[in-house]
Amino acid sequence: MSANAKLEDGISDHLQSRILAGHLPPGTKLGEETLAEIYGVPRSKIRQTLQRLSYSRLVDLLPNRGAFIARPTPKDAADILAARRAIERVTTEIATRTMLTHKLKELEGIVWQEQQLGNHQIRTKIELAGEFHRTLSMSAHNAALTEALEPLILRTALVQATYPSRSTAFSFANFHSGLVEEIERGRSRRSGHLMERGLFELEASLDLSVQERREVRLDIILNRID
Repeated sequence: MSANAKLEDGISDHLQSRILAGHLPPGTKLGEETLAEIYGVPRSKIRQTLQRLSYSRLVDLLPNRGAFIARPTPKDAADILAARRAIERVTTEIATRTMLTHKLKELEGIVWQEQQLGNHQIRTKIELAGEFHRTLSMSAHNAALTEALEPLILRTALVQATYPSRSTAFSFANFHSGLVEEIERGRSRRSGHLMERGLFELEASLDLSVQERREVRLDIILNRID
């Protein structure tokens, strides 16, 4: 990989991590000039990075207005989770039938990490949830399904950054723990059903009537190390 490609990857990954961690809220303007100064690169590099993020629907490129972090609508949220249910029910059933021991241990390890988190560690929970679903999907050994799922996992995290949870009733740890138990028993249809039901519960936990809106300074957020 060339130095230029590595640089673009680094900027893209850094911006994406800040978006999905909720540090850069939906609707935030991503000015090319400001980002070029922050990262110390030409605006052309920033333009390419923003184009890449727009492919995964994390950034909206608006003619004559610039780039903004995408703000999913309630309909977007419903569509994203409906698509995930359709894909993940299938991948979960396949993965249950083909699960290898070391992959099952990986899933158990993620669940253990989730169980150690406090109620306030929402962003870490969302990040671990994405890791759990990616690991499970890859265990189905179907690259097309895994590739279709990845942008939906990213956009789900953006949905969760946009809309507050109604309550703490929904628990990723409990959801995933139940899934691992059924996978370990080899119950493919039951596992697929639990995946579908858990994603319904995730959707129901979101308050789609309220959008969290915050103003932030890009230079402070993007220069922060955490």
